[in-house]
Amino acid sequence: MRYTAATCDPDDFTLRNGYTLRSQALNRSTEILITITSFNEDASMYAHTLSGVFANIRDLCTSQKSRFWRSCAGEAGPGWQRITVALVVDGLEEMDGGALGSLTEAGLCQPGVMRPQIEGKETIAHIFESLISTKRLDKESSSHSDDIPVQFVLVIKAKNEKKISSHRWALNAIAKNLDPEICIFLDAGTKPGPKAIYRLWEAFHIDPHLGGASGQIHTPQGKALLNALVAAQNFEYKTSSIFDRPLESTFGHVVVLPGAFSAYRYRAILGRPLDEYFKGDHSMANRLGINGVRGMNVFQKNLYLAEDRILSFELVAKEGEKWTTAYIRSSIAETDVPENPTELLSQRRRWLNGALAANFYALANFGRFYRTTHGWRQLALFHLQAICNLASMVFSWFTLANLWLTFSILLDSLPGYAPPRYVFLIATMSKMIKGIYLVCLLMQFLLAFGNRPKTERIAYDFTLCFFGFVPLYLMFMPVLLSWLSTPPPSHSIIEHESSTSKSAGSALAAIFGPMSSTSGITIITSLLYLDLPHLVHSSIQYICMGPSIINVLTVYAYCNLNDVSWGTKGCDQVEIPTPCVSSFNLSTEVGMDAKRGHARENSKRQVAIEDAHKSLRTRVVIFWIFCNITLAVAVENYGGWLNLADPLITGEQVQLFHAHRTEGRRAYLANLGNFAYWLVLLRFAGE
Repeated sequence: MRYTAATCDPDDFTLRNGYTLRSQALNRSTEILITITSFNEDASMYAHTLSGVFANIRDLCTSQKSRFWRSCAGEAGPGWQRITVALVVDGLEEMDGGALGSLTEAGLCQPGVMRPQIEGKETIAHIFESLISTKRLDKESSSHSDDIPVQFVLVIKAKNEKKISSHRWALNAIAKNLDPEICIFLDAGTKPGPKAIYRLWEAFHIDPHLGGASGQIHTPQGKALLNALVAAQNFEYKTSSIFDRPLESTFGHVVVLPGAFSAYRYRAILGRPLDEYFKGDHSMANRLGINGVRGMNVFQKNLYLAEDRILSFELVAKEGEKWTTAYIRSSIAETDVPENPTELLSQRRRWLNGALAANFYALANFGRFYRTTHGWRQLALFHLQAICNLASMVFSWFTLANLWLTFSILLDSLPGYAPPRYVFLIATMSKMIKGIYLVCLLMQFLLAFGNRPKTERIAYDFTLCFFGFVPLYLMFMPVLLSWLSTPPPSHSIIEHESSTSKSAGSALAAIFGPMSSTSGITIITSLLYLDLPHLVHSSIQYICMGPSIINVLTVYAYCNLNDVSWGTKGCDQVEIPTPCVSSFNLSTEVGMDAKRGHARENSKRQVAIEDAHKSLRTRVVIFWIFCNITLAVAVENYGGWLNLADPLITGEQVQLFHAHRTEGRRAYLANLGNFAYWLVLLRFAGE
């Protein structure tokens, strides 16, 4: 084992400053650098990830199916010498004690040799280099006779400085010295499946213009799916891997290369992509000044919560190059997902706000594609993708109103299915559900603005259950009411009920027609991929979760647009440097007064920044609410208003007015369903 106490910034971790890595000193050529980033994960999550990585390395170097790799790697020595695994821990104090103990037991570190200072300089990172056998952490390797060494680098940062800083240690310190061809990123807790790493490397080896790639990520299976939230996320992940990612890969730009499991060609991201990416590193705030996080508005700061999006865009838009990104479905990894509403709200706040900022950033900088060397066909695909993304953004902006309109129109149509003796009851229930729906929706705004999710678990659990009940009610109530209907005794009643049923059926057909077509496409696509289990055990949970994704998660995210933290304790604020006051120049009392003055000034500046962020957040939320209320009111009151107090208005005119309004609402609902259907059909065609 080799220990290095790095007292420098990762950018200065160079041979010139006296820092080297063992592989570099032995003149070994590195093909793959596998970087695992972690924060406070426990020992089981470390073991979960490392066992998968070590199993992949063993298979890569020994399996007959990896002869393509072995013939390539053999040109510069044994295959294992061309692979390096780096584990970057974000903060020694935040690191789980059990995890540190397990790494020590595995022979990857020795806490006793770590030094907080070297020659008066504070240690920034503790770096351990070791050569470890795959059998040490891969439980399955005990059944194999092959014992493959693994070059392992453990970087434990002295302070918590967030994930982008960990990536800077991986790319600007380790990768700069090893000069790998491919950099693969994993989060602690993510386990790559069999051949996953080889499939990623193979894609880069075959396509010289491939700059970035991501594999298929799925949630834990088995007993974990008994949790409704996990099952809903499992269906969501599967749907994304079936529709979204293949279409984006066809366009040549996968919008999200998730940090949990993705890969980049190192030389492709050098230059502007990494420069722009590392502007979000809080540890570079002092160096960059207003060009870093201190000079960013709230949208720019949210952009770096979606760091996997900005790096992907900067890669494909790199000037003078023609890099593309792709989705490799055969490369599969399992990752942990939130298991309770509190964790899910925190995660989706980062994702949704980061995605919103990243989408605006991509559209605003679309002109940079004209400075690349992409061919006209690829540029045409980028234009089509931009149009699709813009349409999707507009559609998403109005989902709050569209979801309400869908439920409102369907609930109003249910009495038409009911037998005469149940009409009043069903109509009353529909009004009650609509009232509770609006109260719950209003409550989401109040909770999101003024409370932390951890303190309002009961309220969030209730609203999640209610919003999950509504789609189930709308799915099964028409069937139940149709079954309860009895044949009427007279022809007149038959005629009346048939017209009423027809009127109600048109509303349901307006939405369930496109929905059934969409479901059919989903089933067909799953059959093509031979991936059906999620349709059986996770579809109902996802249907129940659908309204909450909009009414709970999206509302919480937008109402906390000013929150640019990762939700980790102690790393949410940007430090404002306090000027140094020397005791040699000022007396102690004057010096203390100056320091207190600077502290007050910095406090005022911090408050001003927070107020500006909250003000912008409030304006965005007000505009969002205004847009959705305007749409909802316009559709609900299609055709205007009728003065029922006017004595000249006849009953026939009132009936015609209501019929016209009903038809208008249903026409909007039908067009909305058709639009969603065509979006799904486009995704299907993109495969």
